[in-house]
Amino acid sequence: MFVSTILHSFQLFTIWFKTLLGELLNNFISVAFILAIYLALWHFPQTIDLLLILNQADAFIFEVPLYFILLLTSAFLIWNIPKYFYYHNYKDIKWNNLIGFIPNQHYRYQNHKGNTRYSYAVKIHMRKTVPRILATLLLCITAISILNAMERFGLRNTYTYFLNPNNTLLLCILGLLLLCEPRLYKFLQNLFYKLPKTNLIAFTISVGLLIIIISLGTLNTQTEKDLGNLFLSNCLLALFFLSLTLNSYRVLQRISKNIFYGTILSSGLLVLVAFIVLNFIPEWASKINPLSILVVSLLSLFMFSFILILLGKKIKLPLLSIVLIVSFLSSEYLTKDSDHYHLTLKTTAAKRVSMNEYMVKWIQSRKETIESKKVFPVLLISAEGGGSRAGLWSFLVHSYLYERTHGSYFKENLLSLSGASGGSVGNGMFFAAARNAQLNNEQTTFLQDKNSKFPQLNYKASVIYRENFLSEALVGLLGRDLFKSVTKLFNFRNRGQLLEDQWKRSHKTFFTTNDKEGLLAKEFMSFYKDLFSPTLTNELQIPPLLFVNTTHTQTGNYNIISPVTYDLLRPLKGMNDFFSNLHLSHPEASIDLSTALRINASFPFITPVGEIKNCNVPSQDWSDQFADAGYYDNIGGTVSIGVEEIFKKVLQDSFPELVRKIRIKHVILVNDEERKIAKTESQLAAPLTTLRNVRYGHTQEIVQKLGERYAVKLRETTVFPWKQEDTQNHDSDELKIKPVLPLGRYLSTIAIRSMEARLQQVAPQLDKIMELDNDN
Repeated sequence: MFVSTILHSFQLFTIWFKTLLGELLNNFISVAFILAIYLALWHFPQTIDLLLILNQADAFIFEVPLYFILLLTSAFLIWNIPKYFYYHNYKDIKWNNLIGFIPNQHYRYQNHKGNTRYSYAVKIHMRKTVPRILATLLLCITAISILNAMERFGLRNTYTYFLNPNNTLLLCILGLLLLCEPRLYKFLQNLFYKLPKTNLIAFTISVGLLIIIISLGTLNTQTEKDLGNLFLSNCLLALFFLSLTLNSYRVLQRISKNIFYGTILSSGLLVLVAFIVLNFIPEWASKINPLSILVVSLLSLFMFSFILILLGKKIKLPLLSIVLIVSFLSSEYLTKDSDHYHLTLKTTAAKRVSMNEYMVKWIQSRKETIESKKVFPVLLISAEGGGSRAGLWSFLVHSYLYERTHGSYFKENLLSLSGASGGSVGNGMFFAAARNAQLNNEQTTFLQDKNSKFPQLNYKASVIYRENFLSEALVGLLGRDLFKSVTKLFNFRNRGQLLEDQWKRSHKTFFTTNDKEGLLAKEFMSFYKDLFSPTLTNELQIPPLLFVNTTHTQTGNYNIISPVTYDLLRPLKGMNDFFSNLHLSHPEASIDLSTALRINASFPFITPVGEIKNCNVPSQDWSDQFADAGYYDNIGGTVSIGVEEIFKKVLQDSFPELVRKIRIKHVILVNDEERKIAKTESQLAAPLTTLRNVRYGHTQEIVQKLGERYAVKLRETTVFPWKQEDTQNHDSDELKIKPVLPLGRYLSTIAIRSMEARLQQVAPQLDKIMELDNDN
């Protein structure tokens, strides 16, 4: 008897599970959408950190409601879109009655008798329940992703103390799956209906949840503790939606079904239209939080799939499957050799000299200054990668040193700048402004006018990096560039070029030039043109060496975009010379500084790898591809170590009398990250964990080789949540906050102010590096 009961239960479970899989297949575009949101908010650092930006944003009152509205729109569409795919619905749909059509006709053909077989009862129940469960699951994932972010950032509060993100998500999934069992669902429903005034209870709960959600939003002070409020608000949003779907029959009795379904479908189509507009005018996307742009982009792909499925059912063809297969084949075979991602090449008149010759001229031009000092620091900069956070930190440190020394830091002491990804971008932005001022024999300033639009920020770099450099890239990734990779139609700027345009516009706002597009748009070697010309009047115009690093995709080799040649020098031998290889196919060619910085900072997928057509491969249409420098060396220290060896040799051979005067210093600009040693992994996960950690480990090895004596570390720093003129009158630390600094291409004002506060803390260290107290 017991065995028979077990077998019967297993049989029922098998029927239930097979039915569930079938319904998930019927809702596969919803499943794909939810999976994309889950991967983005749980497993990609740049998108996980966007939750911080959402909380810290200056326009919090606008951005969080927009994000929640988009999540609700997504949930309503996931709940109701599958209804349109049933025969008894789509057979009556015409294009003129789509908006306002009531897709409930399939319910009329269900057997409502109480003695139906379990398999049929499960099928009918899941047809109604699974879309609701999936929609609720979406809101649960977005809510618990905030909990996951808090744990990732090491933020401690009541929620992180009692709840584990993975376990909480698993419990939510199990709880929602239980609602897919018709008998249990009926039992819970009967319990609820036995309560007196159930309509009033449901209405009160819904209104109460909305009031609490709105109230929690208004209490935000841009602190990390408010991530707890954001988490709670998102959880309540999921509960509000679940209560609405479980009482949908009663709700639809009180409102027009035509308006209900028309509003849902119109909202989805409106999002699709907005996404199309943003692809034509990507500049508008930079005004919207990247997290909202991500939801808009994914939701638009969802709506596009819905249109293809519905149209396919009307013409009796699997249209979505056909489009997906054709798109894959097209991108793999027809558009693979597209020039969409080719870098724009320019002709250069500048001739490169050897690094040895450059070093001799560099020291010779400073010989009198060196001799007049007790100690003359020669600085080699290595800047760690890390998106806008790393770029701003590098730019801020350079700006401080330039202002503190009235420009002599750049004109006299700085020998080389190397880095990776964001850190190298900060190097390049500083170098362009300082070098332009040097060429024009003028003094520039990196401090911001206090009467500017953002008086709470002290440096021009801070305002530049206040820009949203991510949203346009997301629109390009999931929109126009995806379209281009499939169709090869039309010509427009790819998302990497759009990023360059943003950099150039932001930089030009503060550092003007005769060049129409700004300093970053200048050809890379133009900063070194006619360097050793006999007509050169000021030998101190010999600038530091700007090295921009990148990784060759096809070979994995390190490539250096260098203003000097170094192929024959042992310390740098084996590191490919970007310009030498470029000139094999394109003699006299060069690239803009912005293009060099972009291929140095090509975060996977967000920014495309840059391509250059290789004319030396016979009978093949082959392009060299260049990706983020951080793949190989995420701090650029490999180059700095080689430069130091070459400099020492030149100094010893040509200027032995200056050896005791010169003090070489490796200044490394890093984020103060103490990564915990990962737990022992399974044999299945260990290879992937190794790949994930090897870049961090290699960076730490380089840092150890450089030495941490002159490491200028960025760390979270306490600031007041808003700018106050009389902050000294506040003696309570409770008014201060310590914002977490996110990894990405969008920094909030509060995070930037924290970085400026950190710069003030390390100012004495920077002064000591410059030996300012030892000046004669």
